[in-house]
Amino acid sequence: MATKNNTSVETAPCEVIIRRRIAAPRELVFDAFTDASQLAKWFGPRIFTATAETDPRVGGRYTLAMHGPENGPPEMRGPFPIKGEYREVVRPERLVYTSDLSDHPQSWKDMLKRSIAGLGSESFLTSLVTITFEEVNGDTNLTIRNRFESNAIRDGYLKLQMGEGWSGSLDKLEELLAK
Repeated sequence: MATKNNTSVETAPCEVIIRRRIAAPRELVFDAFTDASQLAKWFGPRIFTATAETDPRVGGRYTLAMHGPENGPPEMRGPFPIKGEYREVVRPERLVYTSDLSDHPQSWKDMLKRSIAGLGSESFLTSLVTITFEEVNGDTNLTIRNRFESNAIRDGYLKLQMGEGWSGSLDKLEELLAK
């Protein structure tokens, strides 16, 4: 288990599990994950901006897009779209949704393919995300579970710094919620 900025990153069969204690009530943390205007303020690396649309209900869809700096290298400019469907919404306790990165730039997809050992016909651009929000003395224990089709796919995402990406985004989330 790796820990950085109070974020722990663990693995389980076909899963990356990210845990962090957020210094805010779980209702506020839950809303930051489901309200598009808030999500756009904290999701993604610091040097990126984001846009978001959400319809947080079972069967509702969401879209996120991360945009790199305009003066950055072409492979970092994006956009890097993420889309999916909410499978479960239990405010303020639990979110389950699909995550589909198939609209990411081809150069990013090629980089991910190279990081996945023995990639077969598995769907490497989709995962199932389950987030739980546990209230603890006014704070929120946040657990984010990303489930992939195989351990090799999971490991490929870790090689591309999935844990560090989430840690940076959660730093921004905490800064937003502290305001």
